[in-house]
Amino acid sequence: MADPGIEIITTPRDLFQRLGARYPEQLSKTLQTTMEASLLHVQGSVPGYPKPRPNQTYRRTGTLGRSLGVAQTGGPIGKANVYTSKRMGNAWGGGFWTKPSFSPDVIWGGKQKEMFVGRWWTMATVAKKAAAGVLRLHEAAMEELARWIDGK
Repeated sequence: MADPGIEIITTPRDLFQRLGARYPEQLSKTLQTTMEASLLHVQGSVPGYPKPRPNQTYRRTGTLGRSLGVAQTGGPIGKANVYTSKRMGNAWGGGFWTKPSFSPDVIWGGKQKEMFVGRWWTMATVAKKAAAGVLRLHEAAMEELARWIDGK
């Protein structure tokens, strides 16, 4: 992906085969709900805007924060600019990223310009912060789907 972002893909081992034929709507609903919850968790893991440097020469507009669905002061303010959740064959995928052309310079680890290093977080930072919570959400979904198979 060219834009800074985070992708989440869950491939429930054999649940698509075992559950999909008998309960396709429940499978789809559970996985979509879980992916959307995961993306909201990722969004909630975005740190607040760093304070401006005392000698800063450029004007901050808040565009990057708004595109990620967070305010300059931190905290969710709405849906991210790019936020997807869809079935992908035998997997369910989701993405959370931003489109402003300057965003790689600011928050994309390998492309982050020197003036932002150490001052701005990266999407890798967000992914690491969110990983455990996303994993818990997906494990809970797999357990819920397994109960459907067992008829409980």
